[in-house]
Amino acid sequence: MGSWRGWVLAASFALWPGIPAEAACTAKPASPSELGQCTVAAQAGDTVAALWLGDVLANAASPAYDPAAAIGWWERAANGGGTTALRRLFDAYWYGRGADRNAALARSYLDRAAAQGAPWARLVRAYLLEGEDGAAAAELYSSLAAEGNCLAQLRMAHGHDRGGWLEKNRSQALFWVMVAAGSRRDLGRPESHPLFESRFRYGDCAAESYFLKAELAKAIPSDLLAKVETSAAAWRPGRLPERQGPVEVPAALGVPPAGHGAVAAEAAKLPQWQPLPASLRRSPGRARMGAEDVFATVGRSVHVVVAARNDDDLRERKVRYGSAVAMDERTLVTNCHVIAEMASVWLRQGRQMVRATPSGGDSETDRCQLTVSPGRLSAVPGVRSWDDLKVGETVYSIGAPRGLEATLGQGLVSGLRSIKGIRYVQTSAPISAGSSGGGLFDSAGNLVGITTFHIRDADGLNFAIAVDDFFR
Repeated sequence: MGSWRGWVLAASFALWPGIPAEAACTAKPASPSELGQCTVAAQAGDTVAALWLGDVLANAASPAYDPAAAIGWWERAANGGGTTALRRLFDAYWYGRGADRNAALARSYLDRAAAQGAPWARLVRAYLLEGEDGAAAAELYSSLAAEGNCLAQLRMAHGHDRGGWLEKNRSQALFWVMVAAGSRRDLGRPESHPLFESRFRYGDCAAESYFLKAELAKAIPSDLLAKVETSAAAWRPGRLPERQGPVEVPAALGVPPAGHGAVAAEAAKLPQWQPLPASLRRSPGRARMGAEDVFATVGRSVHVVVAARNDDDLRERKVRYGSAVAMDERTLVTNCHVIAEMASVWLRQGRQMVRATPSGGDSETDRCQLTVSPGRLSAVPGVRSWDDLKVGETVYSIGAPRGLEATLGQGLVSGLRSIKGIRYVQTSAPISAGSSGGGLFDSAGNLVGITTFHIRDADGLNFAIAVDDFFR
């Protein structure tokens, strides 16, 4: 073990004469010299090398076994954007592998991986939320299911079959089982995690869907069975399912039927629309930044919106998620479809929740405003006109898809459209459920639009209302 440690230390400080500074790490190291090469490469910023080093040092059978050092290298790899390294860190702290168990720290790594879109992390996050926030779990599973993830589709089936965190509806359960069987054939088995898979009886989509389908079909009338089969055959990724059959038992945790939005018994009326004052139209900056600096500059200006029909629904977590952008210390803009019919509206950032009040709205154009007590918000630094934008320039979306706060996306301005008098920025920057009302920013951190909708079954067709239109 001592000789391996010597090589590692020598390479770490770039002092070993046999290893050039530009040493490449082309495979997981299996010898002292390869370990040294990978150490030099990792020190220079190679995230794959850092991941491999962590894997070798975490292996108890390796002469170089050093779990504390392994975690350090995984941290480097994770900071370079690697979701595999985030998975290693989650496992280390969740199971206590080479580190003291720390569920809170483990979940912070899980949340980072989920925010980066890693399917395994989104599945595990949804599974852990089942007993904590059924609505959030249903939203996460729904988004994965809509993408064609057969494991999430089967978990939706389990939820509808058994009730609890999701309404009990065996016809809906059978629908998702049939869809999962088709997704598995078309898309293959998605990335998963043992913690999530512990909820499965048979361990894979094919076997699980086969046996669960046979079990559910026995309890459904033949005419309804035929309808479910037809609906499942017609489903394609990106589509939301129609309700299949009657609800048997409402969800114990207040999840809306089928995991989708609730309808208000009495609509909360929006105040009359008033344009934003010209004083909020701050001059745009021109110094271009990278994605990291844009996010650091404007990320705190975008808030998660948590809206419910009333405070009772809020407590029971019957909520709708969206986003809003701060224009000054007390004024935000969002989309009306985020807060329409919702009498209890809150802003969330980190662990802080602040009540917001709708202060103006035009549902036809989907432009709405919110206000909070003065001094609470961090405003966007600048506003840039739709007329000044150029097709092809880089833009960044910041919102809360599926309630995942402060999610950054990057894309291009792919078109400038005027539809029924409203100007839109068409972009390839990602927009999905929960992103509505978030901000679209240019490379100088100027707000250019409010992310509003995307077209299903079409990649990259996302639209933001031009920020200019909130001033008229």
